Amino acid sequence: MAEEHKGSKMIYRHLGNTGLKVSLLSFGTMLAKYTEEDQENWLKCAKAAYDAGVNYFDSAEMYGGGKGDSLLGRAIKEFEWDRDRIVVSVKIMFGGTGPNDGFMSRKHIIEGTKDSLKRMGLDYCDLVFSHRPDYETPLEETCRAFSWLIDKGYAKYWCTSTWPADYIERAIGVCKEFDLHLPIADQCEYSMLERNIVEKDYVRLFKEYGYGTTIWSPLCKGLLTGKYKKDVIPEGTRFARNPVFKMGGLDMKIAGKEDQVFGALDELQKIAEEQKCEMAELALAWTLVNRDVSTCIFGASKLSQIESNLKALEIAANWTSELEEQINKALGNQPQPEMILVKLTPEAPRRSVSMTYDLKLGGIDKQVKI
Repeated sequence: MAEEHKGSKMIYRHLGNTGLKVSLLSFGTMLAKYTEEDQENWLKCAKAAYDAGVNYFDSAEMYGGGKGDSLLGRAIKEFEWDRDRIVVSVKIMFGGTGPNDGFMSRKHIIEGTKDSLKRMGLDYCDLVFSHRPDYETPLEETCRAFSWLIDKGYAKYWCTSTWPADYIERAIGVCKEFDLHLPIADQCEYSMLERNIVEKDYVRLFKEYGYGTTIWSPLCKGLLTGKYKKDVIPEGTRFARNPVFKMGGLDMKIAGKEDQVFGALDELQKIAEEQKCEMAELALAWTLVNRDVSTCIFGASKLSQIESNLKALEIAANWTSELEEQINKALGNQPQPEMILVKLTPEAPRRSVSMTYDLKLGGIDKQVKI
């Protein structure tokens, strides 16, 4: 059940099958920059997010070489946030250049988590993530290390990030076999242009284990902002400033399907105009109405971006089956569901059976079923 926070229009959902409630929109440090001016801008955005009801803040040891952790810790201290009222996550995997400064050994998981907490000035984190799977470290060792962190009070829950579904299921099996704490959620990519993980690959995890998601890149590296057109990269954008980012973002996303992607973006722009909103707001709302999304992580460097993201909650509140169908037609990329062999018929697409969205906006109970 989703809840509204008193004094704001933020919605809260349980993270997976736990009792922990996280804001449907959450704020991260991944896109933070570290000049003094940039840090001040990030802090203003973090405060605006908190004031709007965001209670979940995400970081990782690799963000800025640990500077992301320090920046989040600075926000908590300077704004005197009540530690009991916020949910803080750290991600462990890429800590440094030494032979044991990364990956999922017991040594690095424990020491990396302690180092992140030290940079934040905190005694514990609520969530600790395995930032990526590590196939060279025994899975039992990894699971035992994360479970130890929980037993010793350094974390409340442990999670995965961009793990394949079968490897998550193996980890759950290991934890059950040795009576360890089970992982509860994955931090995975999900957007209008990246649908397979959430809508197909993880379906069994949702059904069998109530697995949660803390999704990232809801705007697909900026493609869903409407800024980019075919063969046009505006000056000052991340893709224009950073060729490596462009190669790993734009080029990979459109490889072999440039006409299809930009054709879909043109159609989405028309739909956004009909809805009287920005394409980015529509794209963000599209992720929020999927019940399998526990929370959506975003970054911002301007207060206007915070305001725009919050508008997505209003758009989600007025979502309709007609709008969903219109967007699916424009995208043309709905994942094909698995076949039910006994019935020789395909399962219903996951979004269509999960989009029950309970909202309380303006004191009005509203339920949208697609």
